[in-house]
Amino acid sequence: MGILPWLAFGVMQEWYAPLAAPLALTVLILLNWRTWQVMPPLDLGMAAYFLIYSILSLTGLGQKLAPQLLFALCPAILAVTAALSVTMGRPFTLAYAHRYAPEHIRIRPTFFQANQILTLLWAAGFASAAVAICTFSAVWNPARATLILMSVMAATIAASVVIGRWLHLRISQSAI
Repeated sequence: MGILPWLAFGVMQEWYAPLAAPLALTVLILLNWRTWQVMPPLDLGMAAYFLIYSILSLTGLGQKLAPQLLFALCPAILAVTAALSVTMGRPFTLAYAHRYAPEHIRIRPTFFQANQILTLLWAAGFASAAVAICTFSAVWNPARATLILMSVMAATIAASVVIGRWLHLRISQSAI
């Protein structure tokens, strides 16, 4: 379900761009309507992104910004969201990890700590992507900047998988 707002956003961008973000925000809200009180942290970040993008699009302020700033807005907001989820004691990776980790692993304090580390890794990856977009989009064409963005995110995914597996082994082997 997490991809549906992005699909709505992408499709609507092709037809009538100013309404793309409001439509995506509406889809996101409808998907989370029943569980609004426990909305996942990344969905809150997406909602913030679509709300800010809606304001920028509908007021015309988005046209006055450099294109790379609009492109960097999403990973920047996701970086802040990930970091805030750790400081609020609800790392966003915890929801995903709970789905796959056995009960005897989930109850350990190290499980929560491992998810804090992984979420901070994702925050760093998102922040790096935002900085890379702002830095390289101004110098290179958008295709090359997108390639750099994808490379940064691929490195973040690879690092989170490797570190996640290592942390899983450490948690499994610990007596705590």
